[in-house]
Order: sequence, then structure tokens, then C-alpha cells
Amino acid sequence: MTIRPASEQDLLELSDWFLTESEAKNWGGPSIHFPLSLKQLKIDIEWDVAHSYALVDKSGCLIGFAQAFNKFGCKHLGRIVVSPQMRGKKLGYKLMVALLGFAGTNDVSFSLFVYDHNIPAKKLYESIGFEVRAYPEEQPEIKDCVFMVKET
Repeated sequence: MTIRPASEQDLLELSDWFLTESEAKNWGGPSIHFPLSLKQLKIDIEWDVAHSYALVDKSGCLIGFAQAFNKFGCKHLGRIVVSPQMRGKKLGYKLMVALLGFAGTNDVSFSLFVYDHNIPAKKLYESIGFEVRAYPEEQPEIKDCVFMVKET
């Protein structure tokens, strides 16, 4: 598996992973419009601002996606997802390890948001050193969502 910068083609493929508005918002947050279209999705996920990454298998098939922003004094990670067909195979862990290595350096802290009900993701983040923290002052609270930080 390899992590690389994501392309618009990856976004097109990714948009097929979310069959309902609830699934799309669980992944992308409350600002995501559904049904997904490439033009609107690029706006919703701040395509021109974020660094977007694709996790691909040996044949180049998209199996994961994530973004990194410079926010909250950290590398802020968001919109982390593994292909529905590939879930349950520990690929979320591989995606996160690759993302932390690709998007950061030794002196960078990481942050992210996760919904309380997304227990598998929360456990994954805790297993690699993320801890629940108070919301950043400049960020309004998102209902049922926690802020997590991994210090360097």
C-alpha cells in the first residue's frame, strides 16, 4: 500500500462510497451536501485549501482517503475513510500511520474530530496516541463530536 496526493478521479470514486446523506455527513461533517457531486464536493471539503491523500493498493485502486489542514496549531486531519469493501481489515490503522508519516514531521502535533458514536474510529485514534481534549476556542462545538490531539 502507498499513500499519495489524491486526485479528482479519487474524489469521483470516493463519492460512490456514501449511499445516504447520513453516511456522507458522518464522514465529511455537517457542511457536506448530498447527493455528492464533484463540483460541490470540492467546495465542501475545501479541496483547494487542504492536502488530500489517497491510500492505494499495489494495483493503484483507491482504498482510503484523508485530508490534512494547518489548523488549531496542529496538522489537523479530517475526512478519514476506508473503502466500504475494505473495512474490517485493519486498513484504517495503516492509513493513519501512512498519513502521520506523510503529512507530518517529528515536531508536529496532530488533531482531529470524531463523532462519539464512531467507536471503532475513536478506538483506533486512541491506539495511536490521540487523546480527547477541549475544543479549540475558535471552533464552535459540533454536536456529539469530540476533539482529539496527538502530541509530538
